[in-house]
Amino acid sequence: MPWNDNSGGGGPWGSGGGGRKNGDNPWGRGPNRGGGGGEPPDLDELVAQLQNRLRRLFGGGRGGKGGKGGGIGLGVILAGAVFVWLAWPGSAWYVVGPSQAGVVLRFGEYARTTPSGLQFKLPYPVETVLLPEVTTTNEVEVGATEGESLMITRDENIIDIDFTVQWRVDLRYPDGVRDYLFNVRDQKGTVKAVAESAMREVVGTTELQPLITTGRTEAARRAAEIIQSTLDDYDAGIQILQVQLRESSAPSAVIEAFRDVDAARQDAERNVLQATAFANRVVPEARGEAAQILEQARGYRDRVIADAEGQADRFNSIYEEYAQAPDVTRRRMFLETMERVIGRSDLIILDQDAGAVPYLPLDQLRRGQSASSQQGGGQP
Repeated sequence: MPWNDNSGGGGPWGSGGGGRKNGDNPWGRGPNRGGGGGEPPDLDELVAQLQNRLRRLFGGGRGGKGGKGGGIGLGVILAGAVFVWLAWPGSAWYVVGPSQAGVVLRFGEYARTTPSGLQFKLPYPVETVLLPEVTTTNEVEVGATEGESLMITRDENIIDIDFTVQWRVDLRYPDGVRDYLFNVRDQKGTVKAVAESAMREVVGTTELQPLITTGRTEAARRAAEIIQSTLDDYDAGIQILQVQLRESSAPSAVIEAFRDVDAARQDAERNVLQATAFANRVVPEARGEAAQILEQARGYRDRVIADAEGQADRFNSIYEEYAQAPDVTRRRMFLETMERVIGRSDLIILDQDAGAVPYLPLDQLRRGQSASSQQGGGQP
């Protein structure tokens, strides 16, 4: 074939007319059909050339066959790489901040949780570490839009509620950080969704008036309990710190009507309080007057009974005396009776057996008695 014919002018890989030797063939010495014997390539020389190229690649000098390179060895380079691998921050050691927790993953699977400070682990990629903030207080706001804030109460009224939820990683049990990282994908979104659902449950079981007046604190407390219970069922590793109602009022479209209703309700409460105060004042007075009348009646009754009993006793005693001496008792009773009757009358009695009676100015006598009585009554 013309590719292997090395006699005469030869092919493109053979010797030319200028006397080029067949040993200058770039593919080595081909077969000599003209009677010269060929030799195969030297494998040792090829290996030596490859080693020289590797030494030059890693910084070594040229070396001949069986020679030694002038650069550092491959083992030193590998040792340096391993040292850098171990000493590089985050590869074999890491630092956990005071507000963080170190979560170590071994081939992507949870292995352990480490506290704050300098910690060690297997080099990357065997173990990796996550450093979440576990003591920072996070806050979620619910009610920024009408779709979140408008809720229906138990008495079928609409209320506009805006509240915030403060939360953080639950450190009350050992696996709280692990649950926080791996059980819930979007912690903030989960807290917001659960908080809105819990508040709607609380509002749906409460009337409007307490929610906009005195029942705000109780509603926030109930909502916090429901949120925490739901997150615990999810094993979310989240602790609810506080639920705070920033605003709870009627919607703006009907706020004036609600204000009028509230004013009327306050007027009714004021009237009830005034009526109660009047009743508290009048009823005791009436009870006092009734007690006074009863006491007066009891006193009158006791006095009348006592007088009657006294008169009866007096009559009995007189009767006993009369039974013993009827004439004397009859005369004494007559005299006493006449004494009481005549003593209250203006009578002048003259004894007819006295004979001549001198002139007596009877009218002057009565006048003098009247004057004496008037003077006696006018003195202090």
